[in-house]
Amino acid sequence: MKLLIVESPAKAKKIQSLLGRGWTVRACLGHVRDLPARKEDLPEKHCALPWARLGVNVEDNYAPLYVIREGKHKTIQDLKAAAKGAEQVLLASDPDREGESIAWHLAVLLGLGKEAQRVTYQEITQSALRQAVAHPRPIDYHLVGAQETRRVLDRLAGYGVSPLLWSAVGGNQSAGRVQSAALMLLSQREQSRLAFVPASYWRVTVGVDSCPPFRATVVALRDVPLATAASFTPQGELKPDVQVVQLDAGKAEQLKAYLERQWGVVQAVEVTPVTRKPPAPFTTSTLQQAANARLKLGAATVTKLAQALYENGFITYIRTDSPSLSEEAQTLAREAIQGRFGPTALPEKARQYATRSANAQEAHEAIRPAGKFLIPEDAGLSGDELALYRLIYDRTLASQMRDATGEKTSITLKAGQVTLHASGTRLIEKGFTVLYDDQEADEDEQALPRVQVGESFALRDARAEEKRSSAPARYTEGKFVQLMERAGIGRPSTYGSTLDTLQKRGYVTVRQRQLHVTPLGLLIAGYLMRQVPQLVDTTFTAQMERDLDRIAEGELTRTQYLDGVWKGNLAPAIERAGRTPPRVQVPHLDAVFEVRAGQVQVRAQGRSVPLPEGLLPEDLTEKTLADVLNGTFKGKRIKREASTKGKAPRKTRRTAGSSGKASARKGARSP
Repeated sequence: MKLLIVESPAKAKKIQSLLGRGWTVRACLGHVRDLPARKEDLPEKHCALPWARLGVNVEDNYAPLYVIREGKHKTIQDLKAAAKGAEQVLLASDPDREGESIAWHLAVLLGLGKEAQRVTYQEITQSALRQAVAHPRPIDYHLVGAQETRRVLDRLAGYGVSPLLWSAVGGNQSAGRVQSAALMLLSQREQSRLAFVPASYWRVTVGVDSCPPFRATVVALRDVPLATAASFTPQGELKPDVQVVQLDAGKAEQLKAYLERQWGVVQAVEVTPVTRKPPAPFTTSTLQQAANARLKLGAATVTKLAQALYENGFITYIRTDSPSLSEEAQTLAREAIQGRFGPTALPEKARQYATRSANAQEAHEAIRPAGKFLIPEDAGLSGDELALYRLIYDRTLASQMRDATGEKTSITLKAGQVTLHASGTRLIEKGFTVLYDDQEADEDEQALPRVQVGESFALRDARAEEKRSSAPARYTEGKFVQLMERAGIGRPSTYGSTLDTLQKRGYVTVRQRQLHVTPLGLLIAGYLMRQVPQLVDTTFTAQMERDLDRIAEGELTRTQYLDGVWKGNLAPAIERAGRTPPRVQVPHLDAVFEVRAGQVQVRAQGRSVPLPEGLLPEDLTEKTLADVLNGTFKGKRIKREASTKGKAPRKTRRTAGSSGKASARKGARSP
């Protein structure tokens, strides 16, 4: 018998059925060793060492102290027994740095030594598995070193900064490296929203009596542009270098009445071709973004659903920065397109896509249907899993279809001294959009007629509408995942867990699918920004990801890197940091949030009172603040929405089981 060790029971069951006789497939249930999470985890001989609780001996080249995770001793005993009787042991944890690290820990615990053999695969299909087990390789110690460096630095930063928060803020606060940088981005957006002063301006539109009719917008009076939202500063004032006409209600009504008695003369017509190329197949990040926008699923839920689909053989590996497809996948996609839409739906050659992420790491394929591209209707799935699989299937096929082509028309008219403008786009060849359209419809989009310069048309049905400039939009989970990827914060596998942690800690909450920072979140972000600015600096975090890539490629040693980033940067900052309770100005009110006796309070008018639970910064108006200060606030408790929509993901008809990595972390208390 040959032994293959994977991470989860669900994956083990599926692979056992595919490999068949001659193989024993067992699960290690995720991570088997880690740095000690509690004092009770320490081996007796290490208890007296001053660095043991930290789990890292900084003075000995950052040597980590690894212990078997709680609840894993029985698993290791069973794996040792299985390995002892096997003619060959293959380690088949996930094909990323974390998986490589798990394989190394298993090799150490099972006594496999440097002869340990590693296999990787992108999809759980019989052909992919047979190819993988036929070509094992040694463990990649550069990848292991990169993962170990990340774990060591996260421990040093977390255990270094979190006690500062315990002293300054109280409670069980945490300052993880990735979550702190993410919290700062959200906090900055929240602060800019709170400080924003909306400006008022008017928009006047009128119907043009052509065939077909369309609506045009007034853009200038006497060749001076009308004010738009872009004309104002965040303080609600006109930008000093902008020359515009700002209408008020009276002038807008006068203009409206004037236009209904006029004819519009066409001054210019511009028709330009439009080509829309299909979006690339999904990466981890783009899948989370699309599932959030289309299916209203949070990042953590998407990760759980996709993991179940992967482990049951429906899709390829879910942690990837790469949008590329193998030649086999391109061929399968093109065959499916031709069978469904005919040969005219295909471009001459298969499309290939390259990553645009500055910190792209994994040399995997995109997320796509596994095996023979099972159509969604035949997959035997239901609920959210079916919806997610269909999204992946459609996106994969669309990526190999023809471009959508059309034309954009812009028309400029004059009515006396009034300039009007209208634009519209129409698709002539729908191309990939018959299957997957990744653009939201513009509310002002309209079909425009063929007109000639000099033609005139009666104007009718003029409308005047007051508009207000808008504060920067809050992030949905999907949009924030996109921002984290662009900023280089974390890796695809961390986006969902980062957002989940911020919500569980009470730093961020979700309302109407948007991320809102709580008063506690603003205080934590403000404290870190003043005391340990490196930790919330996105460029620092992004550079770390690039340096980890260099370690993975053998260009940099872990000791060199950790000496520079820890001893030369973070450790001195932590040493200098104060423990004074933080205070944050409430931008839109004469008030501050502060911490007193471990409680988040609001201070105004010389008094400081506890904030009612669930009250967010944007809920505070002058009246609400007065009620809170006077003890007369009667608002209802505001419940937090879970990023998973409050429901566990629906299972496939096959038992999905539990994710080993997730379940292994349960109960571990770590800053």
